Amino acid sequence: MKVGIIKIPKVSFRSMFEVYEKILQHNDIDYDYLDIHDDKFWDKVTTYSLLILRVSQNQDEIRFYENLMPILSNYLHLSCYPNYKTAWHYDDKIKQYYLLKAHNIPVVETYVFYEKKKANEWINDADFPLIFKLKGGAGSTNVKMVRSRRIAKKLINRSFGSGIMQEKFDYFGKLKALNYDLTKIAKYHLKPLANKYFRGKDPYNNYLPHKNYILLQKFYPGNDYDTRVAIIGKRAWAFKRFNRKNDFRASGSNNYDVKRENIDKQCLKIAFEVSKKLGFQSMAFDFIYDEKKNPLIIEISYTYGDYPEFSDGYWDENLNWHDGFYVPEYLELVDALNYPELKLPDITIDSPYRKAKMNK
Repeated sequence: MKVGIIKIPKVSFRSMFEVYEKILQHNDIDYDYLDIHDDKFWDKVTTYSLLILRVSQNQDEIRFYENLMPILSNYLHLSCYPNYKTAWHYDDKIKQYYLLKAHNIPVVETYVFYEKKKANEWINDADFPLIFKLKGGAGSTNVKMVRSRRIAKKLINRSFGSGIMQEKFDYFGKLKALNYDLTKIAKYHLKPLANKYFRGKDPYNNYLPHKNYILLQKFYPGNDYDTRVAIIGKRAWAFKRFNRKNDFRASGSNNYDVKRENIDKQCLKIAFEVSKKLGFQSMAFDFIYDEKKNPLIIEISYTYGDYPEFSDGYWDENLNWHDGFYVPEYLELVDALNYPELKLPDITIDSPYRKAKMNK
C-alpha cells in the first residue's frame, strides 16, 4: 500500500498534507510527493494505491485539477481523492446548481444568463431583492444583495462588459464578510497591495475576470442562520452558522451553534441522500429554508472549514450518533484506501472555529 500526494504547482505548503503525513506515518504506510514536471510522472501514478490532489479556490489550482483529474480518475481509473465526481464542480456555483437541478434535488432558485439581452429582459419583471453572486468564492465574499432594478442592470453591464475581478468586487461587502477583523483584512487586502507596490507582485495574477455570465438567486427572508452538513462516506456532522449583525450572510460569520439537538435532521437526510446518489466521497452542504420551511441547498464543496463538528462523534446513515474524536483527513483515508483498521494518531487541531464565538 502506497499513497501519492500530487504537488500543486507554485504551492509550497498546505496544512492538510501535514495531517495526511502524520496519519500515514503513524500507520507505517509509504507515501511520496509527485511532481507533474517529472518525466516519469505518468509511469509513476499507476503504481500507487491512492492519489491525493487537494486544491484551493485559486483559479490556477482549479485549472490544474481540471486538466489532470479526468485522466487519472475517468480514463486510468485510478483511486483518487477527491475523485472527479466529488470535485469537478468545486467553487463553481453554476456547475453545482446545474448538477443539483438536473437530479431534482432541492436547491435555491437560481437564474443564470449568458446573454446580456436575456438578462435585461428577465430583470425587467423580476422581484427584488435578489442575491447576486460570482460563481467562485467562500466565506460570503463575492455575494451581494441587489435591492433595485437599477443596481441589477449596472451589474449586468459590468458582467457583460469589462467583467468583475472577484478580489476587487464589493470592498465594503468584503470587509463585512471578514467581520471587520483587522488581521484578516491585512492578510486578504493590505498584504496583496503591499506586495504589488513594494515587491512588484500582482496580487490578482491568479484570477481572471468573471464576465459574459450573470448569476442571481432568489432571496428567502426569515433565515437567521444556515446549517452546514459535512458528509464523509456514511458519516455526517453538522452545525448552525448565524448571520452577521444586520446582514443576510452566515458563511464566515464566526458565530456557531454546535449542539446536536438543534440540528434539523431533514438536512442530514438530504445530505446523505445526495452524496449517495451523486457518488461524492465527501461533501459539505449549506442549507437554508424556503417559505414553507423546507430545506434548500445553497451550495456544496468537497473541502470545507475546520473541525468543530468532528469534535465528539458523528451521525450514521440511520441518524444514530457515534461518540469519538475524528479529523476529516483520517476518514478520507479510511474510505479511499478501504482500510477500516487505519489508526488515528494523537492530533491536536488548532482550529479557528475553536477560537470563534460558540453558542453553547
